[in-house]
Order: sequence, then structure tokens, then C-alpha cells
Amino acid sequence: MKPTLKKALAATALLITVSAAAQQDPKAKTILDEVSKTAKAYTSITASFSITIEKPNGTKDVQDGTVVLKGKKYKVILNKKIKEKIYKEEYRSNTQVICTYSEKDKEVTVDNAPDPSKPNTKNAIVPSDIFTIHEKGFKYKFEKEVTESGRAIQYINLYPEKPDGKSYHTVKVKIDKLKKQIVGATMFNSDGSKMIYAVKTFTPNLAVNDTEFEYSLKNYPAGTEEIDLR
Repeated sequence: MKPTLKKALAATALLITVSAAAQQDPKAKTILDEVSKTAKAYTSITASFSITIEKPNGTKDVQDGTVVLKGKKYKVILNKKIKEKIYKEEYRSNTQVICTYSEKDKEVTVDNAPDPSKPNTKNAIVPSDIFTIHEKGFKYKFEKEVTESGRAIQYINLYPEKPDGKSYHTVKVKIDKLKKQIVGATMFNSDGSKMIYAVKTFTPNLAVNDTEFEYSLKNYPAGTEEIDLR
């Protein structure tokens, strides 16, 4: 999986070690448990989002994308601007096979999906975890509740239980109190940069055909090179 997608997944939902009180923050736990319960009750999720990367030198890079989730199956599309041109990157998995398509490189890579039972993959973050990301090895602390554009918004900070090797140290999660949904997150990276994720649209329980998650070279433009690693 490419670094861009790994970083994108590591917030939407993600992490400096904090005191034990942060890990046991009862208010944060109650809110996050409700978010998980809500997300897991959906038969599918279709959402659009934006990613703003703010670098220490003050420059910004904005990307947008869409995600379709059904159980552990997913399809993610990112639109990346490279030298004034927009290129599409696509990631899809039916839980057995995962494929990564790059419009810029004109290639699609196909591989077996990670086996969650294996030690090196059991903690891997995949798109189906986006709205329950906090369940994977984080400490958490409630920060505040405010009103934004007429909505009650709750902010919770997440911190990695094992920060060694992580490129980030904190993720500030933004939750719609009424809908019990994650609507944004800001990842604070160790190099001083930030990645700001915003959920623009969110539609649960749409009828989604499983073919959305299946791999076929026919899904991509003629001339696309296939790299099969299975």
C-alpha cells in the first residue's frame, strides 16, 4: 500500500505518550464507543472527503477523494494534483485481493490482501477502519465541545500507545455529536506538518454491488500495465 493511502487512512480517522488518565478518559471512551456502534450498524458507507497537507514552510497541498465501504470491502479514489494536472489514484479490495491503480504511472498493481491473523499485518489500517480507527491501539482524551455552523462538534485527541516509528504524534478527531459520526481529523506529524481531513458528504446504507470491489484490468484505460504480485 502506498504511503499516501497509509497516511490518509491513519486519520480519518489516528497519534507523544500521555498519562494513564488520557487512556482511561471515560467521557472520550463513551463518545468513541457510540461512534463505533453507529458506524458498524451501517450496511455500507459512501463518502467524499478532502485532505489538506500543510507543510512547515507554509505551503499547502489539497486533494479530494471518495470512499465506498461495505463490511471489510472498500474502494478509495484520490485525485492528486501534480504539476498543474490532476491524476487519479484508486485502491480497491474484496478482502481477498487488493489493487492499486496510478493514472500517472499508467499501471495497476495486484496483490493478495493482507492476512489479519498474521503478526505483521494484524495491526494494519485498512479503509474499512476509517470510522472506527480509534479502536486500534490509541490512548484518547476529550478536549472540548463547540458549536460550528449550527452543529454540536466534539473534539477528542488520539495518541498512539506505541509511538516509536510513527510519523505522527497526535490526531485530533472531530465528531458530529448528534449523528455520532467522525466528520474530520487533523494529524500532527513529527516533522511539523499537518494533514487535515474533512468529510464533505456521508451517505450510509446505499445499495452497493460487490462488483465495485472486484479487480479487473478492464476497469482501467487501455494501455494500463498490470503488475501481478500474487
